[in-house]
Amino acid sequence: MAIPNLSDKKILIVEDDDMSFLYLNQLFLLTKAFVQREKTGTGALSEFKNGSYDLVLMDIQLPDMDGKQVTREIRKFNTEVPIIAQTASRAIDERDVIMQSGCTDVLSKPFSMNEIFSLIEKYLLR
Repeated sequence: MAIPNLSDKKILIVEDDDMSFLYLNQLFLLTKAFVQREKTGTGALSEFKNGSYDLVLMDIQLPDMDGKQVTREIRKFNTEVPIIAQTASRAIDERDVIMQSGCTDVLSKPFSMNEIFSLIEKYLLR
């Protein structure tokens, strides 16, 4: 799969785990996208309200509030931005709950470069 050029895109990565963030950051360095990281749901909401983002990668397990709750809050004032959930859960019913919270799609950890770039193409490069 070709690496997409995202030099004109801003990505908000909501991820409290350093290793998971480093992996995502390395992938997005290849795309030349601007990346902002937030480790908490509260920080993510504040950053999102103050910035303009083209995509949000939302960890579901955060220290202060879960990613589903953060997504519901974002959806109150922005229904357009793609929000891709990242979760270690592979349960079908959990995926349904995540989608019902307002997420656009779900990535199950661990995921490959091709999986994430495929979703990027689907939602950012239409």
